[in-house]
Amino acid sequence: MGNKRTQDGVVAARRERRSPDGRAGTVNPKFLAEREERINQNPLVAMNPKQKDYIELIDTKATIIATGYAGTSKTYIPTVIACDKYRTGQIDKIVFTRPNISNSKSLGYFGGDLIAKMENWLMPVMNILRDRLGPEVVEIAIKRGDIEFVPMEVVKGYSAENCFFIVDEAEDLTYDEAKKIVTRQGKNCKMVLAGDISQSELKEKSGLKALIDIANEYGFIDLGLVDFNNKGDIVRGEACKNWIIGFERWEGRE
Repeated sequence: MGNKRTQDGVVAARRERRSPDGRAGTVNPKFLAEREERINQNPLVAMNPKQKDYIELIDTKATIIATGYAGTSKTYIPTVIACDKYRTGQIDKIVFTRPNISNSKSLGYFGGDLIAKMENWLMPVMNILRDRLGPEVVEIAIKRGDIEFVPMEVVKGYSAENCFFIVDEAEDLTYDEAKKIVTRQGKNCKMVLAGDISQSELKEKSGLKALIDIANEYGFIDLGLVDFNNKGDIVRGEACKNWIIGFERWEGRE
């Protein structure tokens, strides 16, 4: 009974908030109040000044790039915000992609149904989605296409509208991939690219670095940029921070 009620609620919510032309519309005030109350009971709280800046950039900019150390919530923060926007009807879907680097597999490689493929391809993100939206809602949303994982090889033909688009591991985007992704942005599309350029296999040829350089060169590109470049920005834990310090000393970067 619980599963049926959850599914009906998600389906009804998607119908309620669509306007006649198919764009994101208005959620029924009763459901909206309930969802906003759940969010208020578990708000996203910045753990340091950089995270506060990041949250504000996501609120005010259409395109945001977050760079810097692992364990700084570069992916966690936009995923939580995307979940809250989806739940309150501000967007129609949440979209994820990541580059297929030499030591990783394309989405098509993995066996199983769609949800099993997602589990393998972007496991950390799946955990955040389930924690914020609930496992049943996530499963239904994936099956309906409201949560979508787009392989890099099909990004070129994708049109991103009324959505929150998150690019994980963006440091390993090639120049052409980065160009394809940012030019997918349509109406009411928030795009966040998260990555650690220092860990890029492409080094100076990283497409993420190119996007930053282009935005810095031409002031008309409205890009929000936050760099978690201080070890004090790491919130995952002391073990994570200490390993990063150790690796940097070992590699002669500190």
